[in-house]
Amino acid sequence: MSYPKYLLMPLSTSGHVPERIQGALSISNYFQAHLEVLHAQVSPKQFLPEDVIGMPQQLIQQLDAVAGKYAEEESEELQKMFSEYCQQNQVAVSSQTVEGSTTACWREVVGLRSEQVAERGKVADMIIIPQSKSGNPTSTFEAAIMRSGKPVMLVPRVMTEFKADRVLIAWNGSTESARAVTASLPILERASNVMIATSLKSADRKPDAKALQAYLEHYDIETTIEPFDSYHRITGEALIEHAGNLGADLMVMGAFTHRRVHEQIFGGVTRYMMANMKIPVLMMH
Repeated sequence: MSYPKYLLMPLSTSGHVPERIQGALSISNYFQAHLEVLHAQVSPKQFLPEDVIGMPQQLIQQLDAVAGKYAEEESEELQKMFSEYCQQNQVAVSSQTVEGSTTACWREVVGLRSEQVAERGKVADMIIIPQSKSGNPTSTFEAAIMRSGKPVMLVPRVMTEFKADRVLIAWNGSTESARAVTASLPILERASNVMIATSLKSADRKPDAKALQAYLEHYDIETTIEPFDSYHRITGEALIEHAGNLGADLMVMGAFTHRRVHEQIFGGVTRYMMANMKIPVLMMH
């Protein structure tokens, strides 16, 4: 299968900016793909009702001017950092994709980051989202997962180098996990070890791990089945521990595989992974 050619990563100033840029460039180098770094700015006017009572128009204009100047300075600083890391990683700054080479470009947009990601993500092959600072799923992450229709590479905030020699598939027979496996096929074909992790309490769900193993054989992908015990403990916790014990570099899994109300009330593997992941996770909804 062909590798992803066009990657998208939203960038904000919420910390670990150098690591996030380097991590995204490393993923782009892995695929020899084009990376678009999306920097979204929001005008204060977007948060003010048109008929604000008691606020002079002149004050609104002043607020907008101050915010605009700050946004411009912030953007210039980030772009400079982006260009420097592109140069260090021998990535050409270009708006065009070059076959067999890694390229990257900077896109400055006005609007809510989550809305921009939902829109731009539909015309990208993969969206790179950093682990949130709070450990909770952000509106940007949820927009990427729920609305773009594309795979999301969720990465640790401080990850600067990407590799996928040992890949662990978290399999529970769900539609979401099936989509994640399909999206990850170019990575699985290249990996030296592919392991299928299935919880003992979900081992009876169909299709089971053996069915997935037989499917991947059609792509000449050899796998081992590595069950794990999640009885009397959080599934996400058991899965992360299992991945660590197996020395996995990357995990492949479905996202929000239960009803959203259930996820919001009881948490869920997706939320736990966002807060506690140690390695990149390729997700699909």
